Amino acid sequence: MQDMMGGFFGLELPEFHNFPYQESAGCAFVNSGRAALEVLLLNRPRPARLWVPHYICDTVLQAPARLEIPVGRYSCTEALAPILPAVAQDEVVLLVNYFGLTEQQVAAAAASLPGQCIVDATTALYSPPIPGVPTFYSPRKFAGIADGGVAISPEPLKHLPAEQCLSSDTSIVLLQRLESGAAAALPASERAEAALNSPPLRMSTLTRSLLGSIDFSTAAARRMENFHILHAALGHLNRLPLPAGIRHAPMCYPLVCGIPGLRDELIDAGIALPVYWAEVIEHTDYCSVENRIARSILPLPIDQRYKKTDMERIIELILC
Repeated sequence: MQDMMGGFFGLELPEFHNFPYQESAGCAFVNSGRAALEVLLLNRPRPARLWVPHYICDTVLQAPARLEIPVGRYSCTEALAPILPAVAQDEVVLLVNYFGLTEQQVAAAAASLPGQCIVDATTALYSPPIPGVPTFYSPRKFAGIADGGVAISPEPLKHLPAEQCLSSDTSIVLLQRLESGAAAALPASERAEAALNSPPLRMSTLTRSLLGSIDFSTAAARRMENFHILHAALGHLNRLPLPAGIRHAPMCYPLVCGIPGLRDELIDAGIALPVYWAEVIEHTDYCSVENRIARSILPLPIDQRYKKTDMERIIELILC
């Protein structure tokens, strides 16, 4: 139904329209990354088992649980490379491109299991899909939107949600963060996060408009610039092996340095350092690789909101 012409104004947004992915027969815009995984699972032969890494957010388990697909777990190396289990012909492996920095490891693993992989790129928005491999994204981790997910398949997606998401209520978090700061917006952020637990929905009109209003090309360039500034100054401290050449803009600069109390010091200095992921610490053995990684990684912010001077402040806090 066409909206009425004239009258009062709504939110006015610029039009960049350079979001990295475009809707098509093989690319669906839905309400969350976990919903995008569910769409991909619905659009392929039902697997006898979905193999999921131990080092991952528990929300990824919602899709196989809703579809009653059994889940197996596998481990990773200190460099976040998958240690693949013995996979039967009717099983599927979920491979994770962590922070946009493990795409080479993911590509190698996918090549060893043709037709049996799905790539979780929810923390790797700018890494394009591997040809022939279903992939899903969560753009809200990279830009100012309250929801949204992208499912990309080498084949046309025939089973898609009929109902559309409504985002005006949960998107209040964006206004509160802008006007009142992160602390004041935290309750709204938690409500927006809880709303993502719904079954798959089509992406809301508001979220589509917001995606078109963000200059993703400039944002990617800023992320790359900030990443290299931090790596040049902190690379000698970082125990996490990072690839020599970063091809696509990462989500963060994941620092593992073992400096006692550093996380608390940075948080006290006003730098948000979420734990990826707290449930991994709770559900894995303390001495496991995954537990150690979850406890140790400091995901330093490098996104488009910050400039060289912000990176220099982070460096000074760590080195001084």
